[in-house]
Amino acid sequence: MGADRADGRWVVAYGTLRAPEVVEALLGRSVPRRSVRLEGWEPQALEGLDYPVLVRAEAAVCEVDLLGPLHLDEHELIVRWEGPWYRATTWRVDDVEATVFLPVLDHPELPARTGVWSYERFRDRDLADRLAWMWD
Repeated sequence: MGADRADGRWVVAYGTLRAPEVVEALLGRSVPRRSVRLEGWEPQALEGLDYPVLVRAEAAVCEVDLLGPLHLDEHELIVRWEGPWYRATTWRVDDVEATVFLPVLDHPELPARTGVWSYERFRDRDLADRLAWMWD
């Protein structure tokens, strides 16, 4: 992308962006990542979609990946790529300021939540279709 070096921007990946193949298809390069756990949050599946929203769930622990550092244009591309019912929020996660995409729960187009979303199930069942869609 445009910049010669990463600008130190980070993204919290809790859904399809946890798949390195999806990030590479989107950005055109592999991005360093490290796994962290968020206590009190859970990815919830959306009816008819292969990606989740992140919601508060007191007893839950959510495995996420910190992606970065990213170039400014890569970060902006991810922000644009996220759906209309997400808002970008900045959180301190481990030792970095990172963008996390939280749902606008009263968005009129947000599909119904159908339970806990599984990254492993996404990889097994939906990843190939997601990548084919992204490459088309």
